Amino acid sequence: MHSIQYTLLGCRLHLLGQGAEDGDNSTITELKQLTLDLEDHVRLTGGQMHLEALVQTLLPYARHIISGQTREFTSANGTVSITPFHRGHRLRFQKDGGSREKYDVQLDDGELANVVRCLDAVIHDPRLQVDITAPPMQGLRERELRNRLPLRRRLAAPVGGLALTMVLVGLGFLVPVPERFRVPDSEEQEGDAAVELMEEQSLPTELDTEAINREEGAAAADP
Repeated sequence: MHSIQYTLLGCRLHLLGQGAEDGDNSTITELKQLTLDLEDHVRLTGGQMHLEALVQTLLPYARHIISGQTREFTSANGTVSITPFHRGHRLRFQKDGGSREKYDVQLDDGELANVVRCLDAVIHDPRLQVDITAPPMQGLRERELRNRLPLRRRLAAPVGGLALTMVLVGLGFLVPVPERFRVPDSEEQEGDAAVELMEEQSLPTELDTEAINREEGAAAADP
């Protein structure tokens, strides 16, 4: 049996399996067993499907933590799931076999980071010649992109704009309009036009004034 081991503080991942007959003892072509030893918690054991499940759940979960949007991830076969829990992370691990034994492990940020680093090393290790790849990179959902900013910051711009508009409208009602810029309404315009017309009709013309003067002179000359 060939074996590969990855060790970090508080985390040890040991892989055991078959290798090529003419290869060295550090190359695995068929994975038989994995052992994830979380020193302060528990030792988890499983097979290749458990390793695939850990990669499928923990790596995208860590990406979402970096983006500030944590949510639960569950593997396709349901053997591994991880979700935010208080100030840490809750890892659920289900063993295969007839016992269907389940483990519930609480991890802090540092412990989760070490497990993810071990899994990342597994994916890029040429000694492990097993088809295990990281899930494809996926962008955040539209709702998750909106939730990246706190609710108070998302509402600051529209609420501030509405408040400024109301203030400007209120000031517009309080400031008086100068008289020269005041436009008379239709009734005032009609009344002013009638007065001007009457004034024009009541004023005598120059011809009428001369005729009146001649008549007055003739009346004065007549004994």
